[in-house]
Amino acid sequence: LKVRERPLPAAAPHRLAAHRPARAMEASMSRSQLLSAPLQAVDALFDAWMAQHGPIPVREWGEREHFIKALGLEDEQAFAQIPCLNDQAVADSVAPFSLVRYRAMVQDIFEPEIFTACFEERDAGTTAAPKAPRLLNTKYREILEAAPGRELRCLNSDDGEVTSDGFGQRGACYCVPMPGESAWAQQAAARWSSPAPPAPAPGAP
Repeated sequence: LKVRERPLPAAAPHRLAAHRPARAMEASMSRSQLLSAPLQAVDALFDAWMAQHGPIPVREWGEREHFIKALGLEDEQAFAQIPCLNDQAVADSVAPFSLVRYRAMVQDIFEPEIFTACFEERDAGTTAAPKAPRLLNTKYREILEAAPGRELRCLNSDDGEVTSDGFGQRGACYCVPMPGESAWAQQAAARWSSPAPPAPAPGAP
């Protein structure tokens, strides 16, 4: 699964433990909201985890488990309802920052990627009502922007240097279209992704 972004980021799977913030999120975002704005849920879960367990940022905060449970991804039919990029004539027809899946063959696996996982968002000194610093996570993003009047700084650093707490590691792989995939196989996969027709009412002709 991926978050549709420009460019498309790859998110490595993780094993996660259950915790209360993930369960609290289930009632606040519907299935359609999780599909159209997954990063909002990821950020809310991260903020809730940090408020409960901070101040050291974590690599996992229950986001994967939350999406599996909230979207019912252990069920194949529920999994099929996540939009698939293979079924789109043009990738740009999929809304940016939405949750998608992609059917492909992994052709190569690269070395683990070390990246800046957390930034501290703080006031830029231009506001009359200062706000407390806030940690922002980049695990599922390639682009991160500060709010108006705020700026991003490397974690726990006043001179721009990144500390070890600000680093993360994720896997990166090179995927190619399924080799030799026939037209009928593509059509069958597209039908599997299509919503099932509603069942006829009792007594209907």
